Amino acid sequence: MHHTKCSKSGPSDLVRSGIALGAMLVISSAAGCSDMGDENDGLSSEEWKAAQDMQPLAAVMPRNPFNHQDQDDAVARFGQMMFPEFGYAEAITVAGPSGMVGEKGKIGCLTCHDPSHGYTDPRPVSFGRTGPGKRNTPTMVNVGYYNWAGWTGKHDSLVMHGSGVMGSAGTPLYYSHFIYAKYKDEYNAAFPTTPLNPALDAAAADASRFPPSGGPKANAMAADGPWEKMTPEDRREIQQIQYNMGRTWDTYPRKLLSRNSPFERYVRDREFSALSPSAKAGLKLFIGKAACNDCHTGSILSDNSWHNIGVSDPPGATTQDQGRFPDMAGTPTNVFSGAGDFSDDRAAGMAKHATMPIGDESMKGAFRTPMLLNIAATGPYFHTGLAATLDDVVHHYNKGGGDAGTFAGTKDARIRPLGLSEKEMADLVEFLKSLTGEAPDPAWTANISKP
Repeated sequence: MHHTKCSKSGPSDLVRSGIALGAMLVISSAAGCSDMGDENDGLSSEEWKAAQDMQPLAAVMPRNPFNHQDQDDAVARFGQMMFPEFGYAEAITVAGPSGMVGEKGKIGCLTCHDPSHGYTDPRPVSFGRTGPGKRNTPTMVNVGYYNWAGWTGKHDSLVMHGSGVMGSAGTPLYYSHFIYAKYKDEYNAAFPTTPLNPALDAAAADASRFPPSGGPKANAMAADGPWEKMTPEDRREIQQIQYNMGRTWDTYPRKLLSRNSPFERYVRDREFSALSPSAKAGLKLFIGKAACNDCHTGSILSDNSWHNIGVSDPPGATTQDQGRFPDMAGTPTNVFSGAGDFSDDRAAGMAKHATMPIGDESMKGAFRTPMLLNIAATGPYFHTGLAATLDDVVHHYNKGGGDAGTFAGTKDARIRPLGLSEKEMADLVEFLKSLTGEAPDPAWTANISKP
């Protein structure tokens, strides 16, 4: 709801216009003003501008040039069908929270992206079919605003990420057969120019072209498997399915937005009552003494960049996580990247790759500035998932990051002790809590998978 802006008129102006002072006070209170005549709720013009620069979801979500179907509702609906699906999961090879070795159909998107937990995983790292992952699982909500995907930007868009993400549950051949058997019509409706090959039907005369399971071998020295024994043309058929699933996991998440957080209402509508006094004090710290908005600004409160903030590696880790530094190397040559064979704009992909700081030592130990929208619902935090609460996060920054030697690379110069008091840290946490919005549109979150 939009609220009337606070009036700058003084009492004498209002009396001259025939409005009583008492009525003026009522109007001022109804508009949510903290002080009579203060249209910025006590913030200076510079502070208010900084707050406006952080208005959640204010900008139009950028398009993905590598996916011309990024706004196609048929593709999004197909993603909505597949999101709760577990049937494409092959046998578990490492026993874990999802099941025992040999069990099938136990892992899917919901394993790592729990809607009741902000579409992320409450565990430090997720546990897939073949064991635990390496890093904490980011949220799926509002991710269309990121310009690179993943903690290190290893994927140049959500398409590249989505082309491989189903591999945590099943091999490309296995889930291609599954999609043909259960969702052939829906898939073909979403991707009419690249429909599924009829040979994926188990009863087809030439079904042997597509083995029941398999994917590319782990490295060049490994023995050839079913994938390598297929013809190049048939491997390309399966890669097209992988890329189309990448389109799916780019297009569907764009429907998952969290609007109308208390802070969004505060800065967009000047609904000053939306924030508590503690949260307002936290906002002033966020854009002032703590300088959080040096990196956390814009429509999702992220600068869409990477920084080394000195997050210590997990206890007992045998190697240090080098972050973005090594993860960039394979992006330009990945077949599912924006410059790859299936991209809708390879030139744009090559131009984007040219901006990658490959070989830049400052990227050692650097990770994405994560969005702060819905942050109260998406713990644990950092790429390690070892900061259990927002209090832990704020204490990390107040300390100035981890001790030298406990993480890879060199800490960003901006990560230094902040000198915040316990009260100030508590206020900062209250402001962070105000960034949690409403749940995404139920029309796009309802379970519409096929029985």
